[in-house]
Amino acid sequence: MAPAATPAPQPLLIGAAGHTCVAWWHAPAAAADGRVAPALPRGWLASGSLPLAVVLASSWGEEDMAGYDGQRALAIELAEGGLGTLRFEWPDTGDSSAATGTTSVADALAAFDAAATQALVLSGCRRLAFIGLRLGALLAAQAALVRDDVDALVGLMPVASGQAFTRAQRELVAGVPAPTLAPGPGASFDPAELPVSLGGFTQSVRGLEALAALRWPATRFPSLRDALLVGAPGAVAQALAQAGVRVTRQAPEDAAVAGIVRWLQDQAGNASDARAAPASGVADEGEAALGRADAGVATAQLEAATGTVLALAAAGARTWMRLQADGVAVRERIVRIGDARDREPPLLAGVLAEPDLPAGGLVGRPPRHGIVLLSAGGERRIGPHRLWVAWARRRAALGDVVLRLDLAAIGDSAANVQPDPERRPAHYDARGPSDVARALAWLRREHGVDRVALVGLQSGAYQAWQTALAGHDVQQVVAINAPALRWTPATAPARTGVRAIGRVLARCARRLLRWPLAGETTADLARVGARGVALDFVFSRREPGLALLPRQAGRRGPRLARDTGVNVHEIDQADPTFAGTAARAALYARLDSLLPRP
Repeated sequence: MAPAATPAPQPLLIGAAGHTCVAWWHAPAAAADGRVAPALPRGWLASGSLPLAVVLASSWGEEDMAGYDGQRALAIELAEGGLGTLRFEWPDTGDSSAATGTTSVADALAAFDAAATQALVLSGCRRLAFIGLRLGALLAAQAALVRDDVDALVGLMPVASGQAFTRAQRELVAGVPAPTLAPGPGASFDPAELPVSLGGFTQSVRGLEALAALRWPATRFPSLRDALLVGAPGAVAQALAQAGVRVTRQAPEDAAVAGIVRWLQDQAGNASDARAAPASGVADEGEAALGRADAGVATAQLEAATGTVLALAAAGARTWMRLQADGVAVRERIVRIGDARDREPPLLAGVLAEPDLPAGGLVGRPPRHGIVLLSAGGERRIGPHRLWVAWARRRAALGDVVLRLDLAAIGDSAANVQPDPERRPAHYDARGPSDVARALAWLRREHGVDRVALVGLQSGAYQAWQTALAGHDVQQVVAINAPALRWTPATAPARTGVRAIGRVLARCARRLLRWPLAGETTADLARVGARGVALDFVFSRREPGLALLPRQAGRRGPRLARDTGVNVHEIDQADPTFAGTAARAALYARLDSLLPRP
């Protein structure tokens, strides 16, 4: 039997508590029932769907960053197993609308509830399962307390408490300066709104206290019956058991995605059994009428779900998130670059930000300036510590068209069918410049963009430089803490775990950077500069490239800068990924000074 075809994940926006959350719907594979869980009852939903929809929630901060790829892979496996899955971002994480640390626990729970309701609409199901990573598992349990349609909970390395989570966040990135608040003379402020550093993110004192107060529910749930806990502290299992939940525990080394999928398929079977007709005897007229009503409701739900999915597919490109940046109206949407029917080149994902103009506002206006932002390592388009989100919205408020782009196999972009011949990681793949070139052509064709600047951090800086070197139509490159201009196996640090992202990136940048300015690289710089491409290299304080660049250029340094337009800039007191708020503000100011003002 041929493998079931799984629809491409569909982006959507969810409104909750005055915020807009980005989500992705993973529709179940067609005809999956012949391939998985063949014994489960079928018939009331489309072939392949199981009568249970899944809502998947991430953790927060650095843990969300580190867990994104794994959760996307899990959602894909669940969909292939017949379980429609909605994964969503909290109101102040990822590409969602709110600034980091500005929302409350109540806002997060409202987002979870809205995501659950949307999952029912999209799937046509009546029953739900919640999955949460770390803090997301604790919030999933809180969300299940107020719903009577949640049958199962999966906790992936759940935190023992909110206090344990906040304590762990303080240990994530050592040496990050504490954020500061400097109100103007005579201004008053609420001390509860003072920012507190949590890894590379910030949270208000009030928000930190609310997170720390979270506990696992001690009362019985309205409908939650079963929980699968992967790598959970004993206190979590004990609390759920006291609340009347049947708990299955697995050690992280024994857990696999396939096992989680099978466990949830079993829960779907339980949901089906609860609705199955009696094994013997004839149902009385009331039961028959109830069965007909159930069938009618199921059919209506399925029709509504099908119509919703089709509407999303047809109108997704026109779904905008409305925002305010520096008092100016801007809008954002998730974009897909390429054709979902083509395997090569792969379908790319990104987020586009631009001024929110009235209808007809573009008529007669001159071509616009575009910016493409490339992230570091395997991080998705938001950048380390959500670096690019605030600045993209700020530049959109000034009039730019800004694209936060995922290269192939990063974030939500599809992977290349063929692996890189040199076995490079995705963020150093030699086909990266071709991905960027497709995005450049799309910006010019669809959004009237003329001049484009590529801005990249670390490996994103490498790909931005390689795009210019390949001769693609770009007018400016801003390379931030570039680890290399040429590829070597030592160029790319390995992907990191939850606790080591900031430290490892900093260590690798210092240990592995090799900048061969002499010979061919000098000629490359001169050739790119001769085409009129402005080249700006920005470094954090004490980054190796800052000293290597003038030293290796030697006497040719002044002439190189004059002939090629190469400029070197230093940002004092900045860490390699700009986790500190002061360093981030300094980077934004420097970038604003380097890029033309619309």
